[in-house]
Amino acid sequence: MTLKELISLLLFRKMKHSKFFLILNILLAYSLFCTASSLTLIYDSVPDYKNLNVPKLTLAIKLKLTEMKLNSKSILIRHWYESHNFQPIWIQQPVNTLKIDTLFGFISHIDVHGLKPEQLDFRNISKLKDELRKEKLTYWQLANLDIKISGIYFEYCSGLKYGFINPGIFEAYHKSIQKPDYIFTDACFNAEKTHLLNFLSRLQPRTKSYLSLQAEKDNYKNFVDSTFTPIPLLRNNQIIKLGDKQASVPLIARRLMITGELPFDPDYRSSYQIFNRKLLKALNIFRIKTGLLIDEEIGNSTISSLNVTFSEYINKINVNLERLRWIPLSPLGKKYIRVNVADMTLNAYKDDTVALNMKVCVGRPKNMTPLLQSKIFELVINPTWTIPSSIVIKEVAKIASKDVTYFERNHIRVYLQEVEIDPSTVDWTKINANHQPYKLVQDSGKANSLGRIKFNFSNPFSVYLHDTNSKGAFKHHDRAISHGCVRVEKPLELVNFCFPDLKPTYKSQIEKNDLLKDKIRYSINLGVISKAGKDQLKSNPNSMKIKRIELNPHIPIVMDYQTCFINSNRKIQFRDDIYRLDSLLNKQLVEFHIH
Repeated sequence: MTLKELISLLLFRKMKHSKFFLILNILLAYSLFCTASSLTLIYDSVPDYKNLNVPKLTLAIKLKLTEMKLNSKSILIRHWYESHNFQPIWIQQPVNTLKIDTLFGFISHIDVHGLKPEQLDFRNISKLKDELRKEKLTYWQLANLDIKISGIYFEYCSGLKYGFINPGIFEAYHKSIQKPDYIFTDACFNAEKTHLLNFLSRLQPRTKSYLSLQAEKDNYKNFVDSTFTPIPLLRNNQIIKLGDKQASVPLIARRLMITGELPFDPDYRSSYQIFNRKLLKALNIFRIKTGLLIDEEIGNSTISSLNVTFSEYINKINVNLERLRWIPLSPLGKKYIRVNVADMTLNAYKDDTVALNMKVCVGRPKNMTPLLQSKIFELVINPTWTIPSSIVIKEVAKIASKDVTYFERNHIRVYLQEVEIDPSTVDWTKINANHQPYKLVQDSGKANSLGRIKFNFSNPFSVYLHDTNSKGAFKHHDRAISHGCVRVEKPLELVNFCFPDLKPTYKSQIEKNDLLKDKIRYSINLGVISKAGKDQLKSNPNSMKIKRIELNPHIPIVMDYQTCFINSNRKIQFRDDIYRLDSLLNKQLVEFHIH
């Protein structure tokens, strides 16, 4: 029973006894007076800094915490204080700022991670810290300072460990990432007491990718003050060919000299009036860095990339540093597949080494490939394709309304309530979002849009990896052309990667895997290779045709979005922000503030 409830009960029972009621009122008044006096001392009194009254400070911290706005992080901080009897974390006896100075030293250099000290309320807390040095803060202000520094410290620590921005706020991002918890909170505040400097020094990600991007950021910061004249875009789809003399050529040379693709030449205006092979070689180094196709011409796509400012490049590095801080909730393990949607490539890893690399086609901007993490559990050989209703409504119906032979030419069957019907009996002009009762299925085979092999993994978006019947798409620079699924350039090599890795001593299992691989080859009209496959084909050819393979173990796959990364040659790479996710993330990073 609370004090208030007890008083109410006594009042109810003793109301008739006026003497009791009078005494009770006097006691209550005295209690309120003492509490008010105590609070006045906490709010207004400046303590003796050589002999702090710790109970007063803990009471002030306890009261101040009641004003704290609760969120996932402040709950963790509040829990730490509560579980440690509201003892101060940063205000110690004798009062000094050594640990606060250590923390502020790291925050003052947070630019290396893509943020500014002011975003962590650096200036305001610095003023309070100066007041602390001058011994002018009251108990209430000391409590406020202690809690604020704890909030900044925890925000800094959790930001470097798990990211400052929650990726879940972005529509395209569907991966679960690790978040700060009670264990991490304990690690942070225990470190503050015993080994703060060492803890903060080891906090940031130490991967090669992260450290390399930080180093490249320093390089690009050196370029920011370099000036170059923006290169005018060419008119009427004009191109500059090798050997052409054009006014933009010296400007292109000057831009490449800044970032080192071309050696510096003070007489560049006269030396590079003609697009020569020396300039072409430097330009193609730049093209590799920015993901452009290598050729012997200059068009507007190349000029647009050359005109990107160095500040924009630094922003791109910053947002990708943040993405590297997002740690997957489920570890990928030693063998996994990573699709970089922005780069439109697939890398298959074994022990952090790229075992297989290929180009892919990804979703166009209006049909974004979802960024997720899953596991490939099944291979489907010679798949059929059930065409999604959205594609039927937006594309197929429009084509069919003009040419009903489209279905026969593309081997597509039409079903109504699971019964196949003649597509010529359907009025395709009436198909819309409110009326689409048909199921369209494309037959398996070489004409199928999914090609010969499909790689299934669990996800709520019905996307998957698959082969394609349009191999020419992989020759293009812009491969964001699908409806969301990912088309792979080398499906058979990816199949081989998905099979278990076996030691040479496991001869019988190796033979079984070789036979299974040959069954896949035979099923898609390719010749068998292994001895086991050839023997099986002779003895029992009917057994060589297969439709599905369950993978054991399943292969982890992550759909990622890295517009800036370090390639296998340790060179920085930049890619177009095809889904405009860089701009959204950069906005969140810039607007991030602790108040």
